Parts: sequence; structure tokens; C-alpha cells
Amino acid sequence: MDTLDRRTLLKAGGGTLAACGLSGLLAACGTSGGSGSSVSTLQLSNDKPTWQSWFQSEGNRVKQAVGVGWTPREYSDEQVYEAAIRTSGIKPPDMFTWQSNYLMKDIVSAGFLTDLTGEWKKQGDAYSAGLSNLFTFAGKTYGAPLYIAPWVVFYNMQVFDKYQLKPPTSWDEMQQVLATLKGNGIAPLGATVDGVWSFVMFQTLLVASDPQLYQDLLDGKVKYTDSGVVDVMNLWGQMLKAGYFTDPSSVTFSTRGTNFATPFKQGKAAMVQIGTWFETNFTSAGMRPGVDYGAFIFPSVKPDVQKTVVIESGPLCVAAHGSHQADAIKTVNWFMSKEGQQAWVKLSGLISGRSDVPAPSSLDQQIMSELQSGGYQQVSRYYESTQADIVQTAIDEFQKFLLHPGDPMPILSAIQRQADSVGL
Repeated sequence: MDTLDRRTLLKAGGGTLAACGLSGLLAACGTSGGSGSSVSTLQLSNDKPTWQSWFQSEGNRVKQAVGVGWTPREYSDEQVYEAAIRTSGIKPPDMFTWQSNYLMKDIVSAGFLTDLTGEWKKQGDAYSAGLSNLFTFAGKTYGAPLYIAPWVVFYNMQVFDKYQLKPPTSWDEMQQVLATLKGNGIAPLGATVDGVWSFVMFQTLLVASDPQLYQDLLDGKVKYTDSGVVDVMNLWGQMLKAGYFTDPSSVTFSTRGTNFATPFKQGKAAMVQIGTWFETNFTSAGMRPGVDYGAFIFPSVKPDVQKTVVIESGPLCVAAHGSHQADAIKTVNWFMSKEGQQAWVKLSGLISGRSDVPAPSSLDQQIMSELQSGGYQQVSRYYESTQADIVQTAIDEFQKFLLHPGDPMPILSAIQRQADSVGL
């Protein structure tokens, strides 16, 4: 795998010849037997090692409920995982996790996924149409939501109390918080060049500055070199030069493991902007929501901007050519049910996409209540919301900017060249 980069893997096909070239990485990819064959335990492949116990326990519960369950198979390397799924050919895992929107589109087009529209219909109006749209292509829905995750700023309440800070509701207040923390030797915000996460502050500041420009950029209606995008990059650069972030080479964010909870708990880093799925890292470190940490929605940079929040979700998918397709669909139906989601939320601490299953903690309930009553519009996360080749180029370029903030035009021009090359 040393010679394969992520962009190459994103383009990998589904043939069995390619699968044979992965040196045994696909050993866990299901056994043959046809989609109608029956089995008591399915394989659920995923790239979320820290969720292993949740998947296993939920698999045991679904087995008790419908007679067939699943056991998880984790991949710790995202590139290897994506390659394993994309090249699994006629012997895929029964089920697997994936990304939504653009990053799902290509495997739908390649015929990798089972149509789960019928399972959504069985749930009535328990799930919103907006959520299903993240997994829907040409009128068919190809995934069940594992969670929904608004993007919020988690903050260390002890640090805020010590310096008499409150969650900011305006950009002026946010700047005061940043300056106060920095002045007291605390890294205000977490940032990393690890994995794919270099896009976080670009997404955050662009949405907070001009959500319509953000959407137009994703849709290819404006260029990365647009003056509004340049302004956002300059603002980000000013924040980097002011020292408002952790050392991006020393921090990791991922469902495959993170080290950020340690400096956050110790009060060495005060905030991080990320999806609510990240919260379990704090509770696992012994922190208590509403006592040790809280959350707020990143304030708008401009006072006249529509309040906007980024929402993400990830699907649980059934392989179209899996050996036990009918059984896999049966487990998805139970997983999407109220009973299945109640069990999943209790195990994982994640927020369910199902409207009649409450958020798992009082803090999560507060966030969801604010979103529903506060007049927020929703936009999708940058990572899944434009073409994969553009995203990967952007991630590479944003990593450079994080490490060496300067003139943003070479960064933005490189991304725009990639966008032009794929016809966006």
C-alpha cells in the first residue's frame, strides 16, 4: 500500500482482479452463497475502531430481536478501508459504514449499494426528508443514518469560569474569548493536520461569514479565488498568526483515535469546533457534560448573516452483492426502529436521526432545542459536499496553510485548478 495515495484509492474500481491485489486485506469480506442465503451473524465493516464495543453490543441486540445480528470488523487506516470496500467486487462485507452525499455517489453509481428506500418508508415520518436526502440518489435511498451531528464548539467550562468567560454569541465576543485565552497561555482552539481535518476552520469561517457563498462554492457557482473566499482565508491566517490554535502537528481528531481529549481536560486547550459525535471522547476521559464541558454554536462573523449550523450524518449500508442481503436488510429495519435507535443511543451516546428518540444527554438536548427554536438554517459538512478530488486537493492545501499561513492565493488557486479539471 505504500505506493497508493488516497486520491488513487478514491478512484479504485470494484473488480475482483483489483481485490486480489490487496494482499489479503479483504480476507474479512464475506463468503459466497448468494444474496438469498441465511446466516446468524453478519459482518459489519467500518473505519471506526473506537466504536467497536457499540457495534458489537448493538449487533447482539439486533440478533435477539430478529434472529440475525452482526459482528464488527474495524480498519484503523481510512485509505485501506476505502480501498477494501471499493475493490471488494463480488465478495463484499454484508454491511459497512460510509460517508454521505458526494462521497457516497460514486459507490452508488458503481452498483455497490442496496436500495433501502423501503426501509425508510416503514419508519413513517420518524426521520426527516432532509436527512434521507444525504443518502438519496435518483429517488432511491441507500443508507440508514448512524447518527446526526451538528457542528458545535465544545468548551472547557472550568477554564471559562476561571477567566470569567461566557459562550460568545457574536464575533466581537468570540474575539474577546480568543484573546483572553491566548493571553493566559491557553490554546483557544484545537486544530490538526492529521487525516482529513484541515478543512474544519475553512468550513467554519466561511459558513459564519456567508453561508450562501459556502453553498455556491460547493455547487461550483463561484470560484475558490472569489474575493469573499479570499477574505475568509485571510481571517483564518490572522487567527493562525495570532496563535489561536493548538500546534496542528501534535493533535489528532478521528473516530480511529484522538489525543485532543487530554489537553482539553487539562485545560491546556479550551475549545474545539467539531461534530457532536466527538463528545464521547470527553465522556470517555471522565468529563461530565454541563459540568466539565459545554457547547455553543460558532457565532456569525457578520451581524447580518443568517444563523447557520453545519450538520453531518454517516450511513450504515448494505452491500448490493452481499452473500446475505435479505438478512442484512432485516437488521437495518430493526436498527432504524424506535427500539433499535433507543438501544443504539444508550450504547453510543450519539444523537439519533429519529425524531422520537431523545438526544442522549441534557447538553445534546440543549443543542437540539437551540437549533429548532433559534432560526438556524442547516448546511452539509464540506468533506462530503463537493467532488472527492476537489476535497482531497483542498485538504492537502489547507494542511500547508495551517503549517505556514501566508498569502492564501496560491492555496486557493491550486484548489480551483483541481475544480476546473473535474468540470465543477
